[in-house]
Amino acid sequence: MMKSFLFFIGLSLVSAGAWGGFSCLDGTSAACLDDGDTVCPSSAKCVDDEVVCLDGQTCDSARGFICGSEYDDILKNYEKTVSQYNQLLSENVELREMRLQQKNCVINAATLKDAIKCVR
Repeated sequence: MMKSFLFFIGLSLVSAGAWGGFSCLDGTSAACLDDGDTVCPSSAKCVDDEVVCLDGQTCDSARGFICGSEYDDILKNYEKTVSQYNQLLSENVELREMRLQQKNCVINAATLKDAIKCVR
């Protein structure tokens, strides 16, 4: 019986010593976490699993992160801008061709009346 009592006392001291060794830094507090919880220091940015990095420089904490939904919006905006650019480029080519035809028409006109017809 004495051995059981000594074992129980020893176990109590070990348990108390383990709990007594836990401490927080000054100005901080302890927290209990569930499985899957994440700890993020106040000096860092916490992001979820949906974050998409465009390249190594994008995920620099000083420059920030980009979320998947933001990436999709940026991609759609980029595609819209490219489409507008291609349309303007096509219109520019057509206008330059028309201007060249008018110029050639004026150069080859025999009379002023024919030259005026070229640009109307």
